[in-house]
Amino acid sequence: MVKYFPFTPDFNLRMGTAPLPDNDSLLETDEHYLNEIQLKRSLLENNYAYYFAALPESQAAQWEAVDLVLDNLQRHDPENFSVRRDSQVHFTNKRLDERFSFMMEQDRAVSLAPLDFVGRHVQEDLILLNPAGEVVAGQLCFPSGWALHEKLGKPFLEVHAPLPRVVTPMIEAANKFLERFPVGKSFSRNNWGFRLGNQLDLSSQYSLTYRESLDQELPKMSRESFGEMIFLRVEHQTLTRLRRSNHILFTIHTYHSALQEEASDRRRAQTMLSFLKGAPASLIEYKVMAPFYDSLMVYLSEMI
Repeated sequence: MVKYFPFTPDFNLRMGTAPLPDNDSLLETDEHYLNEIQLKRSLLENNYAYYFAALPESQAAQWEAVDLVLDNLQRHDPENFSVRRDSQVHFTNKRLDERFSFMMEQDRAVSLAPLDFVGRHVQEDLILLNPAGEVVAGQLCFPSGWALHEKLGKPFLEVHAPLPRVVTPMIEAANKFLERFPVGKSFSRNNWGFRLGNQLDLSSQYSLTYRESLDQELPKMSRESFGEMIFLRVEHQTLTRLRRSNHILFTIHTYHSALQEEASDRRRAQTMLSFLKGAPASLIEYKVMAPFYDSLMVYLSEMI
């Protein structure tokens, strides 16, 4: 089952942002670590410009993000990572048996862009927003329905456009939240969706083929195969205002679980059913759930 269950008995469209407790990490290493890191590196190897991009003015903020990520790994996951600092930073990824020594804030300290370098060691996608809320850098390998090059240089409201009218107030509230985001603080939220299959990379290059797959596979599904092939997809997101650059580091850890597994817990099944009953049709369409929404509701009803 997904670690972060994003539903409540009553439907709501609130952003759901909450302060991240001081003892919680921005990053999480789980049983899928090796497979997801291998997938990330493969995607970057095969189409680097699609999955990583950075504006030149983001360089200092990238290094600050590296510092924050390494600090989190050292403090919260010393079993898998170690960081020692003297005149250099000595970083060891124990899971991959990789070791690095480099000078912080030196452009040639590592062979990759700073954010890309550190992103290859964590399961999360990493995005940097400048103080104006514009996307200035990112390593984005596991998005759903978008791609980094489409958003680079754009402000927050344009990043989320176009939106169904029902979602607009939430995004406007989120934009105001970013404008007054306190320095040095971290917040988290969970985004949700249901998808056919458990493919992590659902970037916009796959949008057409994904819809074609829905058209082809849904008519052939039995009740049992529906529960096996439809997945709950949850993005656990964190946001941190960096102290020196005033940029925001946005992390996205994507989890998924087969509907069959999630609905085997009757309380979860009941909560999902109740929540989705209240969801506006425009939101269901926006989340590309309309082709199987009715079947989903029937399935959840039968699992209660």
